[in-house]
Amino acid sequence: MFPRFRAVPAALCVLLAASPADAAGPVVGSQVKGLHIAARDALPPPRDPQALEEGHFCRMQVIAPKTAAGRAVAARGWYVTSEVQAAGYTSVGAFSRGGQGTSGTCFIADGNIFVFRGQILAAIVYGDAPEDEYTGGLIGGVTDTALPGRLRITDRTPPDFARADLRLAADTIEVVPVAERETFCGHLVVPNLRGKEIPEVRKILARGGWHPAPPEDPEDAGYDAATGYRAEGMPEFETCSGTGYGFCAVNYAHAGGAQLHVTTVGDEPPTVSAYDVQCASR
Repeated sequence: MFPRFRAVPAALCVLLAASPADAAGPVVGSQVKGLHIAARDALPPPRDPQALEEGHFCRMQVIAPKTAAGRAVAARGWYVTSEVQAAGYTSVGAFSRGGQGTSGTCFIADGNIFVFRGQILAAIVYGDAPEDEYTGGLIGGVTDTALPGRLRITDRTPPDFARADLRLAADTIEVVPVAERETFCGHLVVPNLRGKEIPEVRKILARGGWHPAPPEDPEDAGYDAATGYRAEGMPEFETCSGTGYGFCAVNYAHAGGAQLHVTTVGDEPPTVSAYDVQCASR
C-alpha cells in the first residue's frame, strides 16, 4: 500500500467563513452521500494551502484558467483543475492540498467545485474528509457530459473515477448520482458502464448494437496483457499498461459507424473506469 496525503477538511472550514448567499440565488441540494453543496456568494480563500514543489505529481493537475471565474478562483489562492461553462453557469474545480501516489497519482485532499453565475459565486460543492491517510478525496474536478445542463464530478486520479453529477438549472443547483445513461451522436443511448466488468459490459453493449472492434494489426499491438485477453476470446482489447493501475484500451464499434473507446483498470477482471464515443464521420 502506498501512502496518500491525509486531508484536512478545508472546505468545511472555509464554508463557515463565507458570506450567506443572496435570497434570490438558486436552491441547492445534494442526493449523494459524502458530497455537500452550500449556496454562497463570497469566494473563500483556502485554509493552509500547500506549496507544490517542482515535480510534485499534483502540479500536473493544475491548469491556467481561461474563464473569469477560473481566474478569480486562482487569484484567491486555489489550484484550478478544470472549468466548464454550461446552463448559464461556470463551474470551476479547484484544490489547495494534495499528496502523491503510484504512477503519477495526485490524491486531491480538499477538492471543491465553485459554481458561478456570471462573475458572482452561487454555490460551493465540497466533500467529506477522507477516512484515513490511504484514502483520497471525492472531488478533484468537473467535466462536461453529453447531457444538457449536467456536468460530472470526478476525483482526478489516473482512473478519474466519476463520483456524481452536477445538475444545473436556472433556479437550482443539485449534486445527483451519475446519470444512468447518456445519448451520443444524437441517437446512440449508452448506459453507464463505469464500475462494470468487461464480461458484463460486452453483454450490455451487444443489446445496443455494439460489437468488439479488434485492433487492425494485433501483432503490432504489443505483447502485454491485452494479448492474453484476446486469446481468451475478448478481441476488443487493444493494449494494456504493464504497471501501476493496469489500464487497458478496449474498443467497440456500432453498425452506424460510431466507435466506443473504453478504458479499464485492474485485471480481475478489468473494470471500466471511463469511456467516450466517437461519432461516425459524415
